[in-house]
Amino acid sequence: MKKLTLVIFALTLAGCATGPMKPETAVCPPCPVLPVVPAVAVSTRAPEAAPMFSPAAGDLPVFEDMDDLKPLLKAALLNRAYFQGLKSGVPPYTFGSRKITPKELAGSNEEFIKILESSPTAQDLDRLVKERFDIYQLAGRDSTGTVVFSSYYEPTLEASLTRTAEYKYPIYAKPEDLLTINLEDFNEKFKGEKLTGRLREGAIIPYIDREQIDFEGALDGKGLELAWFRDRADIMDLHIEGSGRLALPDGRQIKANFASTNSLKFKGWLSALVEVGAMPREGISHEKGKQYLLDHPDQERKIMSANRRYTFFKLKTDGDPEEGPAGTYGLPLTGWRSIAIDNNLVPLGALAFLRTTMPDVDAEGNLLGRRRDSRFVFCQDTGGAIKGPGRVDFFAGNGRKARTFAFKLWDPGTLHLLVLKESKQ
Repeated sequence: MKKLTLVIFALTLAGCATGPMKPETAVCPPCPVLPVVPAVAVSTRAPEAAPMFSPAAGDLPVFEDMDDLKPLLKAALLNRAYFQGLKSGVPPYTFGSRKITPKELAGSNEEFIKILESSPTAQDLDRLVKERFDIYQLAGRDSTGTVVFSSYYEPTLEASLTRTAEYKYPIYAKPEDLLTINLEDFNEKFKGEKLTGRLREGAIIPYIDREQIDFEGALDGKGLELAWFRDRADIMDLHIEGSGRLALPDGRQIKANFASTNSLKFKGWLSALVEVGAMPREGISHEKGKQYLLDHPDQERKIMSANRRYTFFKLKTDGDPEEGPAGTYGLPLTGWRSIAIDNNLVPLGALAFLRTTMPDVDAEGNLLGRRRDSRFVFCQDTGGAIKGPGRVDFFAGNGRKARTFAFKLWDPGTLHLLVLKESKQ
């Protein structure tokens, strides 16, 4: 056990080393000479900034929801099902000076459902929220309250369940030798942290990467192929989004849902195209990048292998075709009402309110401009790149509108978290 613990600790440190890097042009100035201070007076750990704070009453936003409330109620009812199925023993989260448990979050959700079912006017909605809920604001990366919103969606991609001359690139099921270790089980200070790897000669090592799987055939002959695609660009989109709808040649649609990843370092393939000088960053798009790879097949291996992270799937052939993909909370996501957050800081199931500017997109996926938006959402998902109090990922659903929206959202805004006041419990 001691050896295993040491291995886990070492891998944890290695995983932490993949965080944001300073620009190469940044140069640290010479450090000033420090006076000698007795060892007992030196703090070896800088104080951590709180991930959220309680804004003053005068700084609260107008809680105006600028979209249809029916999907919001649908998301709230799914949230209810999440809390009803939640096992006991989930540790509390710190919201300002309060310790928030799943019971308090569930109570907040129920109160919000009552408000929605009363069909409130815009003025009543704002008033009732401020009367009945304590409001907390996500601190943002620089503790000013500004977060950056990105977006993701559920793509629809053409695929086949059998390999043909046209469909020849596979997606895979989760391999049996892929191990996931919940570090919190070993030490509470690693709350929410996990490691993914495989065993070799009694040691846990990183799992195989994209180069080994797609170009060296590391999974060939294992019977893990689930479906086949025309090109690797479509597969990469499915990997990045985490789930999608597969349009089969016979007209049926099935779902490829997220099963796991190898948890290695992620790099977007469009960014890789720019970095190798294949395309300028200005004006780059998915369509232009895909065409470049079709025109330059000799560059595909280098571009695709730059993203070492690999996603594995499971197929779902039944169920409601309009149902969203499963979020981290274990139930379907709701387009325009579900968000992904850092679960180390924010609990799943939390009720939230966002304000930002958003792409204005019509039903056919045409970008019309940008507009101000505010709405209530639920924290029902997580993401590999969504870390810290300064990032939120917004789920846009599926279809042409969702696709354009997801590629165009990268905007600053604010996120407020709502918890029922203690006197109302």
